[in-house]
Amino acid sequence: MRNHKVKKKSKWFLRNTFLVLIVLFGTSLVQDQKNSELTDSPAVIETVSPPKTVEALTLKPNVIEENKELEKLIPDTIKSPNVILFDYETQEIIAEKASHETVYPASLTKLMTVLVALDYIPDLNKEIVMEEEYFEGLFEQLASISGFIEGEKVQMRDLLYGAMLPSGADACLALAHLIAGSEEAFVDLMNQKAEELGLQQTHYANSTGLHHRTNVSSVADISKIVMAGLENPIFYEVFTTLQYQVPPTNINEEGFVMKSTVFKNLLKSPGLMGTIIGGKTGFTEQAGLCMASLAVIDGHRYLLVTAGADAIPDFPVGQDRIVAQPYHMQDATAIYRRLTKEQSNVFDH
Repeated sequence: MRNHKVKKKSKWFLRNTFLVLIVLFGTSLVQDQKNSELTDSPAVIETVSPPKTVEALTLKPNVIEENKELEKLIPDTIKSPNVILFDYETQEIIAEKASHETVYPASLTKLMTVLVALDYIPDLNKEIVMEEEYFEGLFEQLASISGFIEGEKVQMRDLLYGAMLPSGADACLALAHLIAGSEEAFVDLMNQKAEELGLQQTHYANSTGLHHRTNVSSVADISKIVMAGLENPIFYEVFTTLQYQVPPTNINEEGFVMKSTVFKNLLKSPGLMGTIIGGKTGFTEQAGLCMASLAVIDGHRYLLVTAGADAIPDFPVGQDRIVAQPYHMQDATAIYRRLTKEQSNVFDH
């Protein structure tokens, strides 16, 4: 990640002074994302970190009754309280647990951001300038960023990869402003898309996934978003990209490389290398560890979405530290291994 050039020192001084005053009055800034690669933090300042339980929000009632038999297919060791596993080829549910329970989606919100953006981008090669407003408030909130800096000329295509791979909030805000004129107007498009897809537990309050009590979804809804997205060849390509080379820009003559948070986690999960071919991760204190992944087992594709796993104690913020496999990756390993074993038993018979 490149260091960001500070152009307006006085502005930063005022912001920092404001944050110091907040601390003096006893208000704490709750960090909103700190996975092993990149960190987001909440969009609001709260005095006490709320529990992971989602606050009441009026949405469509949970009228879908889950098949308890499908829950038996999920290993007892799974740390994620919310799980859904799809056969991508037949679009049938293989296993699920509390899949329609309302959860905070964290950065899985960006799946919808990219999906909606693709509906409105006529030219992926169009060059745009990264404006100051696309970074407003992100550094103070410790939000994940793509690696672009103010004044840099990049392509619309780069923004899609920036939102998906390194989970860049700056890329999301750029897409929102360029497409709809403001993040608020873009969020309206996201909610319209959610209604079109028939999502029952989903409502968006922002394009980034930074914590907000009304930015909610369910793993069942998220799986539908991914399914819809994967029908688009560009979304499929972005979702399944290991790393992306940003072309040279007016500021960076050599460009730079964006790496997927999923594949960086795979470095700690060698057993999943070659199995998981794409995905998106997310984390906030309120949401827990979340992940949507696409895997290939014996030539067959599967989609797994999990949410709500606790972070490993002292989970590092640093991008390059090697730590134990995070719980959402442990869950994916256990579920995909069981699926592999079951398929082997079928072939044996």
